[in-house]
Amino acid sequence: MDNDGKIRSLFNQFVELHFKKPVEAGSKDLRSALLFSMFLEWFGLDNPLGIYILDFYPELLSEFHLWHKSLGLEHYSLSFLPCC
Repeated sequence: MDNDGKIRSLFNQFVELHFKKPVEAGSKDLRSALLFSMFLEWFGLDNPLGIYILDFYPELLSEFHLWHKSLGLEHYSLSFLPCC
């Protein structure tokens, strides 16, 4: 029974090291790219997805706040975004 616990622990560590962490890093990059693409118009760039994602804006303002904090911007200084 003790060997089973050790084997499970080693397997869980292996899976976390080789699969879980790279997937989490890729997910973070993908989320950043998605948020940037959704707020392109607010940065002054044309957004080809604009008409399709209008319903998501109210729900993603809190995500935008977390995103700009993860970029190191403590307070977002643009006045047209209701953030900070």
